[in-house]
Amino acid sequence: MHKLGDFRSADALSDQEIVSGISDITHAENNFAAKKYALLAEFSRRGLNVNLKHSTPTRWLASGTRVADGNAARQFDTANWLTHWPAVLKALTDGDIHVAHVREIYDGYTHIRTADPTLGSTRIIDIVNDLLGVAFDATAAKVQKRAHELAHAVAHDARARYDDAQRERQRREDERREQEKLGDTVEPEDQHEEKVEAKVGADGVPEGPPPLPASENPALNRFDLYLQSDGRTTLRGDVDKILAEKLRAVLSPLSKPRPEPDATLDTRSPSKRQADALSELLDAHLTGYAPGHDGSRPQVNVTVNLRDLLTPEAQAKMGGNAAAVSAETGTGSPDWPFRLGWTGPISKNLAELSSCDADLTPIIIDHNGIPLAMGRTVRLGTTSQRTAVILRDRCCVMCGRPADWCLLHHVVFWRNGGPTDVNNLALVCSECHRAIHNDGWDIAFGDDGHPVVIPPVTVDPHRKPRPSYHRRRKPAM
Repeated sequence: MHKLGDFRSADALSDQEIVSGISDITHAENNFAAKKYALLAEFSRRGLNVNLKHSTPTRWLASGTRVADGNAARQFDTANWLTHWPAVLKALTDGDIHVAHVREIYDGYTHIRTADPTLGSTRIIDIVNDLLGVAFDATAAKVQKRAHELAHAVAHDARARYDDAQRERQRREDERREQEKLGDTVEPEDQHEEKVEAKVGADGVPEGPPPLPASENPALNRFDLYLQSDGRTTLRGDVDKILAEKLRAVLSPLSKPRPEPDATLDTRSPSKRQADALSELLDAHLTGYAPGHDGSRPQVNVTVNLRDLLTPEAQAKMGGNAAAVSAETGTGSPDWPFRLGWTGPISKNLAELSSCDADLTPIIIDHNGIPLAMGRTVRLGTTSQRTAVILRDRCCVMCGRPADWCLLHHVVFWRNGGPTDVNNLALVCSECHRAIHNDGWDIAFGDDGHPVVIPPVTVDPHRKPRPSYHRRRKPAM
């Protein structure tokens, strides 16, 4: 058996010693990694960085080992996490899994918890055991793939629970109002109980906004740059569909093959062309113009079938099929009607949001695939309308972000038949626009012609309208 301490020249070893040596050293690497994580966790628990005159454990490790702060923070995060998952630490110690598996299990755990923060402890244990089981038999990449599958599943389940609970809450509210109309004595609602229910998730519903599909959840986005020992930098990222679609839409014209002047074919690989495109894109940002698009802003197109975008009521008025998108038709089906040009199918909810999002151009088509509207040319407000709305609203009507950061939102959704008129448009920033489409917030117009903001029942059970942001401020006396 090859001894780890025997560092004779490799060419002097026998075949068996080489094979055994690689196996022994790989096992030792995993064992040492497990011991390092255990020591890092204990270092953090004891706060030894204070004794060593460092503000945080991360700064001590980064300065002592000359790694980036992000790398050091990740090591401590993983080490502290492993203290709660001894089975994963034991598998690493025993050499049953590699340290790369541990990183993917930890990342997967974090990814899934973000996709559905309401997961119970039993379900979380099952998920970690599932990922560990994959790690025993497959590569780290397979662990990552399995984690993403689980994240999609839990996000879908959480959204379904949220929608069911919202319908039940609305039903109870409708019953209460009906009783009030009939003159029946109505027991006052226990608002505290309602808030507790939403807070602790007694009905399995996440607190706050409804969960998004993992592929569309920007909270899961990650983008890291790692400086390597040779001075180069490794890029690593994991982003949602919209960000990926924007990136591909911008890089596409810059990364196409470019023949030489003598008609010689472009010999660059697709990977090299994309790297060159990224460099050109950054140059363009620094110089202030968009290359590859004739100076115009790159477009992200969302293809949506009008029949499927409209509400059942609006479909009926058109004489079409009033049935909503079939529950049996999933995003993986070729018949799924909502999709992006580069990254493929998206949820109906995101399609609805993008139908009035100025960062995307929805292409509305009929049942034969013929374009009916091309976003900005028909549906979005004109420059004059935007000016008028800015004069009235001044800033985002919900949060007060500057007008330059805002888009024009259809108060009565365009898909519900709302016109592109000044008295149906309100100024909202992108973040608040998502809150309207995803989180239950509403905007309406008051008797004075100004927008009012209506919070969801999870924020205000009575949904009392609030004045638009700039009108909430009292004038100076």
